[in-house]
Amino acid sequence: ALDDGSWVDASIDTAQPDRSPLPKSDIRKMLIPLGPIAVFGSSNFPLAYSTAGGDTASALAAGCPVIVKSHPMHAGTGELVATAIINAARKTAMPNGVFSNLNSSGIEVGQALVKHPSIKAVGFTGSIKGGTALYKLASERKEPIPVFAEMGSINPVVILPSALEEKGAFWANQYAGSIMLGAGQFCTNPGLILGLKGSHLDTFKTNLGKDIAAMDPSCMLHPTIYDNYERGKDQAITQGGTTKLNITSSKASPYFAEQLVLSTSGLEFLKNPKFHQEVFGPFSIVVECENVEEMHEILTTLEGQLTGTVLGNKEEISKYSKVVDALTQRVGRIIFNGVPTGVEVCPSMVHGGPFPASTDSRFTAVGTNSIKRWVRPVSYQNWPKDLLPDALKDDNPLKILRLVNGSYSDSKL
Repeated sequence: ALDDGSWVDASIDTAQPDRSPLPKSDIRKMLIPLGPIAVFGSSNFPLAYSTAGGDTASALAAGCPVIVKSHPMHAGTGELVATAIINAARKTAMPNGVFSNLNSSGIEVGQALVKHPSIKAVGFTGSIKGGTALYKLASERKEPIPVFAEMGSINPVVILPSALEEKGAFWANQYAGSIMLGAGQFCTNPGLILGLKGSHLDTFKTNLGKDIAAMDPSCMLHPTIYDNYERGKDQAITQGGTTKLNITSSKASPYFAEQLVLSTSGLEFLKNPKFHQEVFGPFSIVVECENVEEMHEILTTLEGQLTGTVLGNKEEISKYSKVVDALTQRVGRIIFNGVPTGVEVCPSMVHGGPFPASTDSRFTAVGTNSIKRWVRPVSYQNWPKDLLPDALKDDNPLKILRLVNGSYSDSKL
């Protein structure tokens, strides 16, 4: 994206001095960096979404300095990565201070960072509680700043009849692996599976339970994640109206998460909001819907999600369009015949969604468009041609694609 350079969204509307009844000014627009960005290292991705993760990479790409608040549960890893970044910045003659890494085990350093008047935006990946606290703090500043927080998601999966009838065992095996991937510590973990009540769904649940039970528990990243998972799992079990689908493995060691898949009815799910809450770890709940109307009602009551998945054949998409539309309104990425775990870094990826999946559903935390979080548009009106930024000059020295008088072109004016 940086090599191409077109991400600055340059647009040029040339002057029309003879226009009637009023002349038109020369107006040119492009995106510029916001300024220093505070990035909070994520707990569950010590590499991909922490010190040198997507938030840091995209902010630096936008031209913004980055100050990382390292996560205390992988402070050593953060220190090693921060050293590598600083060495790289020095070797490539980047400005001194373009990257900093701060450590603390409490919340005070993070709070001070968000309140600091030089900070112009915040990137966060973590819990709803943590993200909303930062959002509130940033909005109460004398100069409020945006917080781009990627938070909780249960990533609903809708299994249409053809998927259960034709490939029920296959999908049970695929979703057992997806639920267990990385000890369930992916933000796209499939925590809710919806199907229509019947013998095919019963068989799917049996297969899912067997496949999950056959998998050994694995170690979670740190004690806090493990403790939170145990609390969430215990709360789900005590709600009543549920059935365990898998036999808990006896091979669990300290901090090895014992997987759990529950089944409940659509009615129980609708009347108990606690079933809607994320249990971060190898956990999922299968909901038996009495009919399509109940499935639609469940989807409309869900909070915003990162992903939603539909399993079936393409003919069913139009037949169940009301369900698919309801799911689309709740998610940032809708998947057909796949699993939600795994996020491709590319221009078309959206990793975000309606609140509380993220604090602003218009942006993505993954892919080249994640740069757009750290920039703002500026218009130059009647500006001297030789003093314009290169992206807006007549001769287009950067050779980027620009919107010129309503048409895209990479040519000179």
